[in-house]
Amino acid sequence: MAELPVLDSTSEAPPRAAGALTRGRLLAGGLLALAALLMVNTLLGPVGSAVIDYPIPDDGALMSQLLALDVFAIAVVAPLTVCAAVLVLRRHPLGGMLALAPAVYAAYMAPQYVLGPQYLRYDGNSAAFFPLHLALFVLGWTTAVLAWQSMDPAAWVPPGSRRERIVGGMLIPLLTVATFARYIPALLDTAGSHPSAADYQEGPGYFWTIALLDLGVGLPAAIAAAVGVRRGAAWARKTALALSGWLALVGPAVGAMAVTACLRHLPDASVGQAAAMSVLGLLFTALALNLFATLRPPLPRPVNVTAP
Repeated sequence: MAELPVLDSTSEAPPRAAGALTRGRLLAGGLLALAALLMVNTLLGPVGSAVIDYPIPDDGALMSQLLALDVFAIAVVAPLTVCAAVLVLRRHPLGGMLALAPAVYAAYMAPQYVLGPQYLRYDGNSAAFFPLHLALFVLGWTTAVLAWQSMDPAAWVPPGSRRERIVGGMLIPLLTVATFARYIPALLDTAGSHPSAADYQEGPGYFWTIALLDLGVGLPAAIAAAVGVRRGAAWARKTALALSGWLALVGPAVGAMAVTACLRHLPDASVGQAAAMSVLGLLFTALALNLFATLRPPLPRPVNVTAP
């Protein structure tokens, strides 16, 4: 008789299995919708057809950042979101873990499109596309919540490994705190009567939006993850994974902004700064992949059954 490989899986009670299946379909649908909106936003923006005209200077630092964000969204974030959706639909154990990164990234980036532009200072029509950016924001945080709920730390490798404590409980939080330390001179500059940063002069809304999210959400999350992971808390493992996934995308996106500023020959841009930000972004990505590989649940093992 022929032997066919099947996957050994733990049986679930029907109501629980049905609920997990429904949440998985909702998560996958949200991810696919999020990927579509990311692509639509890029194609309608300055990188694509320029239908969306943001009220910012066309040749300034903010436009360079916006161009880099849109290119990164359609080249990296949207494909990653689709891959996560496919894994979730296949009920792959890595689907929820991968879904968390683009979802948190979208929820983090979407407010910049709304709160950053200077509507009374420059001409533009981006206010008419508020529903698009609102949908991006809502889909970002709702899919992040669904991804968070879909993850079961009990199915991951046992907590307390030395590698997890070093990467998730030390390196990623410390590097995050060190990166956010750049706000010290920036805040001192903005507190003065004549702020010198070019992007702040063009539109302070962008700066304050990111500062609020970084220092009000990212920094506390990094501190909480550092403490919780070292104590083996289940919620801290999920927090560290969310933080690392977010930084794995935000880091390279910021590096892309610095490179774009150099390519557009902006006065404040420098090759050294672009190189440093790119290396930092790749470091965040490498640490996130390391943590992902450390925590990932074991894949189902094939067992042999006899076919009739």
